[in-house]
This record gives sequence, structure tokens and C-alpha cells, in this order.
Amino acid sequence: MPGGAFLRGERVTLRTIEEEDLEFVRDTLADPRVRRPLTMVQPKNAESWQEFFEERLSDEESVDLAVSIDGEIRGLVWLFDLDQQAGHAEIGYWLAPDVHGQGIMTEAARLVVEYAFEELRLHRVRGRALASNEASLGVLRNCGMSEEAVAREAATVDGEYVDMVHLGVLREEFEEAGA
Repeated sequence: MPGGAFLRGERVTLRTIEEEDLEFVRDTLADPRVRRPLTMVQPKNAESWQEFFEERLSDEESVDLAVSIDGEIRGLVWLFDLDQQAGHAEIGYWLAPDVHGQGIMTEAARLVVEYAFEELRLHRVRGRALASNEASLGVLRNCGMSEEAVAREAATVDGEYVDMVHLGVLREEFEEAGA
């Protein structure tokens, strides 16, 4: 398994993202079932993916982790817009379609939110999902998040405007919920 284990759950291991993971990332993000809910509309060539790895997945301003099952990468989860002084960050994630609906991302996201509160000592973690993406909204709610706002027609999917739901959880809410 490339990259050392960073966080472990019952079924998932979260590890660093390595350059050799780029092919999986590229191929999976090309799948419309993954790309569309992320509202990614522009394709990337090999050079763009390399830049993405070097500038985004390897930076120190976010926490980017590979979701691994039995040593095989199956998705990514990350904390971004990390503001240690203000005590907040946003979570993002995606999984390969063949493992959708198995609770894998819920487990991975909980591990990352717990890490944000316990190790980074953040006060608040937020997330967002398309209003039409019930699975992603479920992941965020299973991390103890509650709806804070709806940005009406804030994104487009297949040429249609859709609402973006913003959710958040405070450290004490997460701890109380045992999420």
C-alpha cells in the first residue's frame, strides 16, 4: 500500500495521496457519476493532473487523504480552507462508484471530522452538497452536521441549475452526538 496509514477505521484506512494514485484519481473523476456531483465540468490532460497533484494534493494548506480498503485506493477525503486561527475547515470527498452505498465514505468522513476536532483542535467543520445528492447529504448528516443554509441554484449539473446545501457541526455537537 503506497503512503503510510494516517487514520484507521473499521473498514477504511486513510493514507497520504501519492503520485502513483494519480491514474486512479484521473480515471475515477472522468466518470460522470463522480464528476457531476462535484460539479467538475472541464477535462484535464496529464500535465494538468500532475499540476493538480503538486499544487493541490501536496500542499500544506489542506489535509488530503486517500480512502483505502484492503490496501486499494477507492476515493479521496480532504479538509480545505483550513483556518487554524478561526478554528474551522470544510470537508470534501468522493468515492469510486463501485463502492457507493456501502457506508465507506461515512466512516472516512467521520474519521476526518474527528481528526479535525481532536488533533487540529478546530471548533467547526462545514460541508456542502448538491440538494439532489442525497447520498452526500447523508454522509454529512451522519457526521453530525445540520443544515445551515441553501444557496439557491448555485451550481449546474447537466445544464440545470441546482441548489447547494451548506451544513456544519461544532466540536461539542460532534462529541455529544458521538458521531
